[in-house]
Amino acid sequence: MQGFNKIFGNIFGWITSLLIAVFVSLFIVSNIVTMTQIKELSMEPTLFEDQRVVINRAIYYIRQPEKGEVVILNKDSISKGPLVNMVHEVKEIINSLKYRFTGKIEKNILIKRVIAVEGDTIGFVDGDVYVNGDILVEDYTIGKTYKRASQGQVFEIPEGMVFVMGDNRDRSLDSREFGPVYMDQIKGRAEYIFYPFNQMGKIK
Repeated sequence: MQGFNKIFGNIFGWITSLLIAVFVSLFIVSNIVTMTQIKELSMEPTLFEDQRVVINRAIYYIRQPEKGEVVILNKDSISKGPLVNMVHEVKEIINSLKYRFTGKIEKNILIKRVIAVEGDTIGFVDGDVYVNGDILVEDYTIGKTYKRASQGQVFEIPEGMVFVMGDNRDRSLDSREFGPVYMDQIKGRAEYIFYPFNQMGKIK
């Protein structure tokens, strides 16, 4: 009986240690830093399909997203917080596993570039983007930029929101369809291309 209790105690200790390790790891990747795989073409020529990029999740606890930054966002959810982020991360892990086996993805987690922030005006004229009345010089894009859906020619970004677009303007699901997103939907900043190793470098 004593030997059984010892074995049971060891197993319980191993399981407890494993659960703690999993919790800590999940907390880190959902709230501090993680790596994600690019699964679409919407950010070409900045980011290409199957690249792995490092995401800084902690930066937006310190400050708000800024224009020109490449960010990862949750298209549907505006909830944010350490535990909520962990739940979203588990869902994303499940979606990534589905993608590996089926090649299909749920377009809830997106990677885009911040084009305008709260208080800015944005407009689209002849394929060019105007922010606060000035044409936006964009040497990182493919294609011309045309408004979509029912947006007006010029409109102001509401308080607490940002306007995001993919760099591949003809192949991007972005704020031209679903409108500005809340800052709380922004989950982190894409910092660095980690893989393939011959393409490693800071994201601009």
